[in-house]
Amino acid sequence: MIGRQVVAALQSTSFGIVRAQVRDRLQARDKCGDVFDFALAEIQSADFSRMLEQDHRELSKGCSVVIHCASLLHQPNLPYQEYEVVNVRATQALAEACAANRVHTLVFLSSTAVYGPGPFSNVPETATPKAKTPYAVSKAASETFLKTLQGIPRIIVLRAPLVYGEGDSNGLIHMIQDIKSQKYKHIGDASTGKSLIYTKDVARAVLLCLQKVPEGYHVFNVANPDPVSVHDLAEEIARCLQMDKKIPSMPAALYKFGVKAASMFGKNTDNESVEKLTTETTCSVAKLVQMTGFKPRSTLSNGLKAEITWAEANNLL
Repeated sequence: MIGRQVVAALQSTSFGIVRAQVRDRLQARDKCGDVFDFALAEIQSADFSRMLEQDHRELSKGCSVVIHCASLLHQPNLPYQEYEVVNVRATQALAEACAANRVHTLVFLSSTAVYGPGPFSNVPETATPKAKTPYAVSKAASETFLKTLQGIPRIIVLRAPLVYGEGDSNGLIHMIQDIKSQKYKHIGDASTGKSLIYTKDVARAVLLCLQKVPEGYHVFNVANPDPVSVHDLAEEIARCLQMDKKIPSMPAALYKFGVKAASMFGKNTDNESVEKLTTETTCSVAKLVQMTGFKPRSTLSNGLKAEITWAEANNLL
């Protein structure tokens, strides 16, 4: 989701030839061929969960910059060991290979999930991590490792909140699907604040960091500077879907009781999603703005329309 946009953004600059690691060439071409030019990229097939030390060295050999976007995302039923393999050990192996190959810059895509499940408001990068979920713990563990790693002149950690856009398979797409099918309801007044960012703006932030950030170890939150309430987000999604029917509301206490009761009878419910919708999680991007001048180019409406168009083309709506 993010990697394809990073490659496209890099190809529009004079940084040089981009080497893109993918799990399957044919699938990658099918999913990303309309986003960046495969003919102008070095495509390397590799699975981070199975790579050996030498594989990481070959992958990063000759590179001046490595941007690590690969990650196992939130999957509630997976044990932590799965995240350990993909999100921690593979990150450590890649970083060590970068150091051995004298790579100048490593950019690591992390997550604001390291601050914990919330609530938190306008949280800065200096806040103490309170990672709870296996995904968040794996990201925090990789950050801790990178902070002590020697041999890479510049390491940039970007903590992203909810990222949306084309290629979304595990985030806002579920909310869009529920709104389109009229299953979604506002919980209370739905005034909960959320930080989020369009995937192309993440790629632009990466480029700005490469251009503006000096050597050393740096951590930045990367999000739209203006958080949005869950209510406004849902209503904007409905407008982009061109839905006329008003989204109904349900008292928060009653909604949570209904979810709990349904789970007791074995019905498929998502307590985690309810908690996320009713818990504020907003972050400060002042540090990123001050150092790089970052400013999103995409409006919420344009980003949502792009994701919806992509989802419709891929039969997800």
